[in-house]
Amino acid sequence: MAVLTAQGIASTAIPLLIRNLVLARTVSMVPSDEFGGPNGETITVRVPQPGRAREQENRGDLLVADDVYEVPVDVAMKHLYHLKNVTDQELTFDLENFARQVTRVQTSAVATSAEEQLTDVMNALAGDGQTDGTAADTRSALLEARAFLSSNDAPAGSRYLAVGPNFANIVLELLGDRETANTDSALREATLGRLFGFTVVESNGLDADSAVAYHSSGFVWANRIPRPARGAGESAATSDQGVGLRQVFQYDASRAQDQSLLSTFAGAAAVYDWDFDESGEPESGDVAKRFYKLEIGS
Repeated sequence: MAVLTAQGIASTAIPLLIRNLVLARTVSMVPSDEFGGPNGETITVRVPQPGRAREQENRGDLLVADDVYEVPVDVAMKHLYHLKNVTDQELTFDLENFARQVTRVQTSAVATSAEEQLTDVMNALAGDGQTDGTAADTRSALLEARAFLSSNDAPAGSRYLAVGPNFANIVLELLGDRETANTDSALREATLGRLFGFTVVESNGLDADSAVAYHSSGFVWANRIPRPARGAGESAATSDQGVGLRQVFQYDASRAQDQSLLSTFAGAAAVYDWDFDESGEPESGDVAKRFYKLEIGS
């Protein structure tokens, strides 16, 4: 069996990575070149806040100046990796297809962990509403979620409903036989359909009895490819639509084995906006959200 080069393996891995990162395709992605500098592994995303116009009630009245506000959202990157030691015996006698038997497993592991940075944030959210699990009550709960996002001025487009497996079964009752949304192929496989303005996406990473309704700007997800390894025998990286990984090969002569390392950096955070009083100043301690979490409960 011919062992693939790092460059060849990277081209095999990327499509697998994209297919696994379904939820990451529905939220705001931080450009990878914004990471680094004094913040190190953490970057602060600036979220602009809406302003409010004033009225000059009488001619000649002095105009009032207002500040422009931005909310800081910190995204911490984690180094996610899968390391496989391949002995000479394993390489010579056991492996038939390196890409299928080794790289596919490594890619799936790293991709799942990268998406979990986002699902962990969603799973940790406090519940905003509940449904008793019936289609009728779930319909009412979803309409409340829709109204909540609209009242917080979340744009009508790019709204998603991410559902866990049990919640997905209820949503499917509401969807019936409707066709899936006209999205890109990576999302289409996990898209259940369109409902109340939401593109419904199922994710096994979410708690089974939960769902999160959100605008794409309600969460940020970041990914960066590690730099080429200077001491490795082979090191290759590739990216597609902001998702990337690095493949490293090196040989450990002391143990007569190859080492295959697949890795990436990824992180996620929820976006909280400030609430403003009638004068246009931010209210202390109050936040507005671009997401709404639902849970099946009694």
